[in-house]
Amino acid sequence: MTRHTVPIRSRFDMHIMWRAAVLMMGLAGCQFGGGGAAPTDVAAPSAITGPAVEVTALAPLGSVEPASGAPSAAAPVDVPSEAPVAAAPPTPVIVKSPSQVACEKTGGNFVVIGRSGAMTCQKPTRDGGKQCKRESDCDGVCLARSNTCAPVKPLFGCQSILQDDGRRVELCID
Repeated sequence: MTRHTVPIRSRFDMHIMWRAAVLMMGLAGCQFGGGGAAPTDVAAPSAITGPAVEVTALAPLGSVEPASGAPSAAAPVDVPSEAPVAAAPPTPVIVKSPSQVACEKTGGNFVVIGRSGAMTCQKPTRDGGKQCKRESDCDGVCLARSNTCAPVKPLFGCQSILQDDGRRVELCID
């Protein structure tokens, strides 16, 4: 008798086969069946298993069981056709300070500076990105690495800039 085997071509195939094996092992412990009557015999309590457990069938959806504990004919339950829609939470009101309003009116952005959390108005410069050789060529500062005018003022952090006399210096604003 000849045995025919299919070679596994990839790790993906191995993964799929592994998952199928795990699924089959898991299903082997399941008992399929359903809807039948509940078992009539209940195991007696023991020191290991504890007290006996009573098994009852679930009530059909939309029915109510009486409080007496004995199942009877199920009465339909009034279920509203549409549940009330919860109102959306109110949008938080953002209160702007007078200095923030004044900054934004002049075209600036109110930004957080440094680790302190202080706020300041940062405005775009008229000549951001223009070629420069010294600070006096720009509305803000002349950036030494690119020889261009800074896009905003004040410019925070540490920057290499060109001073009015053309010297390169390190400027740190926090």
